[in-house]
Amino acid sequence: MEDLFKGINAIEFGRKFRNQDDCYHYLYSIKWKNGYQCKLCGCAEAIKGKTSFHRRCKDCRYDESVTCNTLFHGIRMSILKAFHLLFRTITKKSGMSSVELSTEVGVQQKTAWRFKLKVKNAMVQESQKKLQGDVQVDETLVGGYSQGNVGRSLGEKSAVLVAVEDIGDGKTGNIRMETIESFKADILKVGIDNTVEEGSKIKTDNHKSYNKLKTEGMDIETGNSDLGNLLPQLHKQIMCFKNWLRGTHFSCSEKYLQTYIDEYVFRFNRRNSRNTIFNSIIFKFMNAVPRTYHNLITKCA
Repeated sequence: MEDLFKGINAIEFGRKFRNQDDCYHYLYSIKWKNGYQCKLCGCAEAIKGKTSFHRRCKDCRYDESVTCNTLFHGIRMSILKAFHLLFRTITKKSGMSSVELSTEVGVQQKTAWRFKLKVKNAMVQESQKKLQGDVQVDETLVGGYSQGNVGRSLGEKSAVLVAVEDIGDGKTGNIRMETIESFKADILKVGIDNTVEEGSKIKTDNHKSYNKLKTEGMDIETGNSDLGNLLPQLHKQIMCFKNWLRGTHFSCSEKYLQTYIDEYVFRFNRRNSRNTIFNSIIFKFMNAVPRTYHNLITKCA
């Protein structure tokens, strides 16, 4: 297998992937690193296909390209531009908007935006690990100012459950965030069950929904919020997420909010392994089921 590219240096990346063939060779070494098996008949022997980046089944003669059955299938740009777009999307610490990407890579803004949906789809697969240990849990509202709505009143805003691992000394472990319908106890219970490992020590404020869950047997420690001082790591993440959303992406619709959340969570949880983040996404692209644009936006809805 070809040596994996590591690092976030754009000059080194440009030297590694100079043309289309460099990109296809890289994908080829990843896709068939464990050997070939025909998708149609299961045969383990192949001969050269119609190009150097195809393999043809020796039995049924099925010709498979290196991008077939991957998230690279059917992209509306060259593979070289896709590599550069992917690299810029995931290695820049705060990410990039589709407008910036379209200008830098030389594609239409809509093309860059649609490709970013595929990147976000790959990111979500790695943001599903539940939190454990000491975990701070609370919710926040995302959206513009709604006159007359205070506290936990939704109005036109979206509710988001936030969970953060407290690893001591004011430090934060991994985080999880997901959109929720309301602040009712049963909704919060499902959200907590989805994000926090059973047996973890959960700390939150004394909102009535959490107190209800506590009386129903959930192991939760509640206390006075004290303007966020009860859960400092969690409220820092809420502030950072909202600043990132406004600063990098300016805004997002409720329909796509969870995809932006997944991107933020992925970036934060991999903050200490940025050198391998490019290959992490490449491997996910190569092993994920191809998704059409319609399928991606339906998934977001």
